[in-house]
Amino acid sequence: MALALASVSAAFSIDGLTAIFAGAFWPIITMGAALEAGKLVAAAWLTEHWNAAPFLLRLILVAMIGVLMSLNAVGVFGFLTRAHLDHMAAIDQALADRTADIEVRLAIQIRTVADLDRRIAQIDAAIEEATRLGRPLGAMTIADQKRRERADIVAERQRQGQALASLQIEKAKIEAQRRRAEADVGPVRYLAELMGMPATDLERPVRLLTLALVVVLDPMAVMLLLAAGINTTRAGSR
Repeated sequence: MALALASVSAAFSIDGLTAIFAGAFWPIITMGAALEAGKLVAAAWLTEHWNAAPFLLRLILVAMIGVLMSLNAVGVFGFLTRAHLDHMAAIDQALADRTADIEVRLAIQIRTVADLDRRIAQIDAAIEEATRLGRPLGAMTIADQKRRERADIVAERQRQGQALASLQIEKAKIEAQRRRAEADVGPVRYLAELMGMPATDLERPVRLLTLALVVVLDPMAVMLLLAAGINTTRAGSR
C-alpha cells in the first residue's frame, strides 16, 4: 500500500513539476523519479538503522525527507490545480467562442430578416396606398411591376427566416451545454455551501480539497513505509 501510494504521489508530483519547469521536461522527470526513490529508500533505511545511525546523519536524512515531501506536495498541488483549471478554462473558452460567434451571426441575421420584412412592407404599402386613393389600375400596375421583386424577396425572407431559426436553435444548444458545464461544478458548489463559503466562490473549496489531498497522499505513503519497516525490524529481533 505504501508503494502504491508513493507511486501515485510520485506520478502526480513529477507531472506537476514538469508544468512548473516546462522548459526541462525530461530532466525534471529523471530528477523527480530519482528524488522520489531516494526519499523512500532514506525512509526505509532510517527505520532499519535508527538506533545504529549517528545522530547527525539521522537529522540530515529526516530534514531531506521533509524537504522532499514538501517538493512532492508542491508538485501534486500543481498537478491537481492544473487539472481543475484546464478543465474549467477549456469549457469556458469553448463556450465563450461559440457564444460570441453565434451572437454576431444572430445579430446579422436578425438585421437581414428585418430588412427583408421592411422591403416587403414597403411594396405592400405602395399597393395599398394606390388602392385607397381610388386608383385600382395604378395599384395593379404597381403590383405587376413589383410582383416578381416581391416574390423573390419573400422567397429570400423564408430562407433567411429558416437560417435565423437554425441559429436560435444552435444558441439554445450552447446554453444547454453551459448549464451542463455548471452542473459539473455542482459538487464544488455544494462543498462551498457546506464549508460556509459563498456558492459563487468555487476556487477556495477546490484549493482546500487539493491541500487536503496533498497533506495526506505522500505523508501517508512514507508513514506506511516506516510502519512496515518497524514491523519487519521487530519481527527480526524476535
